[in-house]
Amino acid sequence: MAKRKKDENFEKIESLYKNGGIVNLEDNPRYTQKVNTNRPSLQFVTDGGFPIGRLILISGQESAGKSSLAIQVGDIIAKEMGKDLLYVDTEHTTTTDYVRQLTGGSAKRFNHCMPETTEIMCDIIRKEIPNYGVIIIDSINNSASNERMQKEAGDFTMSNRARVLSEQLPILISLADQHNTTLIVLSQVRDNMNKNNKYSPDTVVPGGRSLHHNSSLSIEMYPAMKKKDGKSDEMELYETISGRMVKIKVVKNKVGKPFRSVELEFTYGLGYTIESDVASSAKRLGILEMAGSWVKYKGSTLVQGIDNLVPMLFDNPELLEDLKLEIAERTKKEE
Repeated sequence: MAKRKKDENFEKIESLYKNGGIVNLEDNPRYTQKVNTNRPSLQFVTDGGFPIGRLILISGQESAGKSSLAIQVGDIIAKEMGKDLLYVDTEHTTTTDYVRQLTGGSAKRFNHCMPETTEIMCDIIRKEIPNYGVIIIDSINNSASNERMQKEAGDFTMSNRARVLSEQLPILISLADQHNTTLIVLSQVRDNMNKNNKYSPDTVVPGGRSLHHNSSLSIEMYPAMKKKDGKSDEMELYETISGRMVKIKVVKNKVGKPFRSVELEFTYGLGYTIESDVASSAKRLGILEMAGSWVKYKGSTLVQGIDNLVPMLFDNPELLEDLKLEIAERTKKEE
């Protein structure tokens, strides 16, 4: 008798609340779908790829490659979902050529939006979530609330944006889950002005704790060593900065193992290329051997210096595919 009554309640709740009803996880298993980024290092650090229908927070210092990573990963997710991508550009810096360079194609899949305030941004996202596979907010630091826009310079407005985000993010996350839309939020870190002891963090993410609290995957990025290209003659040395190494660390992961970190090569104009990622991953996993400064693969000497391996992989797609297969097999064995 008790079991029949329980079934009736289940049916009533299901008819009343639809997706908000009660289901049994054994009969209705729930999984988080992840997208393969085709970047071995990103697959490792995120423990299987970027989740669909979740909030992903990417924070870090300026010029750490956050926007480039978001655009490249967002393009991959949008293609997987068969939908377009909405780029909410609060910094007013993104160009068509920039998107084309990073994605290696056209910008037809990208729609662009530059909202005036945080409230307008949230309203647009709430209405447009069903139409997009990925929505990127770049960055949350530059969005100003209505209250802040109405105040004069010098008035205290620090908590306005945090209050708006605290109210709106739970709504956006619920809608994102319903429509399988991935939200990627970018934020620059700033110095902690309230640091009062040695245990307080040196930097904080603007916008309050709601961003980190509501995210399913939180990534921090730090710029490291610069990559230089030099050309010399008898008179002088010409030197340009072609890119830099970037440390990527996952500080929160509700859909996998957290606290993994890697270093990726970021090339200006190209972003995070598969060639540089495969080279660093193969070295990290021991697939490539170093004999002094020479790089060896299966006993054969390839090039001198790991930096020279990346241009070689651009010209040798067969070697690139062999290394990708070796990396996939080695990763499965380690798991």
